[in-house]
Parts: sequence; structure tokens; C-alpha cells
Amino acid sequence: MTESLAPVVLFVYNRPWHTSQTLHALMQNKLAGQSTLYIYCDGPKKDASDTTLYDIRAVRDIVREKQWCKEVIVVEAEENKGLALSIRNGVSEIIDRHGCVIVMEDDLVTSPAFLTYMNKALLHYENRKSVFSISGYNLPSTIMQIPPDYNYDVYVSLRNGSWGWASWQDRWNQIDWEVKHYPTMQKNTNIQESFNRGGNDVFEMLQQQQSGKLNIWSIQFTMAHFVNHAISIVPTISYVDNLGLDGTGENCSINPTYRNNTLCTNEDIKFIDILYEDKRIINAFYSTNCNVKRPLWQKIINRLSRMVGKGNVFVIKKKIYC
Repeated sequence: MTESLAPVVLFVYNRPWHTSQTLHALMQNKLAGQSTLYIYCDGPKKDASDTTLYDIRAVRDIVREKQWCKEVIVVEAEENKGLALSIRNGVSEIIDRHGCVIVMEDDLVTSPAFLTYMNKALLHYENRKSVFSISGYNLPSTIMQIPPDYNYDVYVSLRNGSWGWASWQDRWNQIDWEVKHYPTMQKNTNIQESFNRGGNDVFEMLQQQQSGKLNIWSIQFTMAHFVNHAISIVPTISYVDNLGLDGTGENCSINPTYRNNTLCTNEDIKFIDILYEDKRIINAFYSTNCNVKRPLWQKIINRLSRMVGKGNVFVIKKKIYC
């Protein structure tokens, strides 16, 4: 790392309340007073309504409202770039300048220990070139359980996370944004199945991105992990909660199942140095990221069970390791 602390990059658009929650939580981080924060404000679309224009102005007022970190640099776009292009360009600009970066969007509430965890992880894995990214988010224990005898505070994942993450310049610059391998993958089901080890929705997302049905950036980063035999490091307990699961997110539907009501505050992190795939965790992660349809009656029972504070009764079990 070129600096003692990685810069934070936040992407915002037209959600004033969410942006305010994100910034207030970030400000409570112990390292906020020592960190540089870049805020990229996307611009309005050509046909933006008066309400949207009002919200965009409100967001821009909020980001300048307080000294959220030691230094705050605001970049305002005149026209709409969209989330995918904003992140691609903004991350590239800052990561080329600083060598590493912590990335957030405008609907993420973080633990006060989030920046500590991210900076320690970036430093710990900087020279482990098979680690392409650090994730701050993990699935709630109600839908994915970590084995009680697992001895580390992080685990190896075959899939990068996009809800609060970090990376380094040399890894980020290996992304093939055009995905030149896609025609080969289309013809080879073995490669598709291998790519889907991170969840059987991954190749489908790539297909939708390539056809223009889905405007995302993260699937190309996932592809970079795959073709370089790289991994992501994920905390066993999440440092991030996603408020955008209320349906306001660009690529998120209403899904409270993935919300984290309690966030990790641990700063004394036990990192894993032998980067192995714990088959129990890999299987649990894969099962959760499985788009097989569950019958309606099972969905209803699961929802009732969650409402009384219990986990899902019916879980679709899918495994990579038998």
C-alpha cells in the first residue's frame, strides 16, 4: 500500500435519506478522522423528473453538510453516467492514484470497525496475489451459518462482494471489461459450471450483462477472479448492512432476508493465512446463492418463521463439495 490508510470512495445519486445514513455511520468509524473520502455524485438523466432533480440536489447538499472524514473531496457529474460506469471510472481514477481503495455505495451502513477491518485486511493480503478483493459484507447467520469450530474471523470465497469492498491497483487493472472469454464460455458448459461455483446465478448475470439487460460492473470483477484463479476474503460476521434492500437500489429488490441487524465490531481480526476453501462454508455460500425456485407454500412458511425470530425452515441445499 502506498499510504498508511486506504482512501474511501463513495458513489451517490438521488437517495438523500440513504446517503445521510451511510455518511453518519461512516463518520462514526474510528479511522474516519484519519481517512480521505472521495464522493462521486452522479448527474441527472435527460428526462429526469422534478422530484428526481430535487433529490439529486438534496444529496449534493448532504455530502457537503459535514466533515465526514479527515478530508472530503466531492466530484459532481453534470450528466448521468449510471452506477456501473460511475464505479468503473471512479475506482480506476482513485486506485491508480493511491494503489488501493475502499469502495462504498449510498445505501450501506457500516460498523464503527469497518475501516479498521478493511485497512488491516488490505495490508495483510497485499502481497498475496491470489486475493483479488476484500468484502465487508457477509450473509446473515439466519441464512448462512459459519461452523462453530471454524477458527478464523474471515473465510475464502470464490465470489467477490459489492456491498462494501476493497482492492488493489494491480488486481483491479486485470479486469477485462469487454469479457473477451465470453464467446468461449457460451459454448462450453464445463466452464460455465466451473464459473458457477460461486453461485449458480453467476453465469446468468454475465449473460444478462453481455446482452445489455443488466447494467452492472461487478460481474466483470467476478470474471477477473475466475480467470485468474483468485479469491475474495469475507468476514464471518458482517461489517455492513444494506439499506438498499428496501427496493430503492438499482439492482436490488425488496429482500429483508439479507439485512444484517447486528454488525461486527471486532478490530482484533484473526486472518486466515493458508488460503484454503473450507468445504462447509463454500457449500453453505453456494446453497444460499442458488436461484432454484422454492414453492410458494415453503416461502410463506419461511417468512412466518423469520417473523418470529427463527431461521428458514426450508432451504434449497446445493453443494460443490459432497
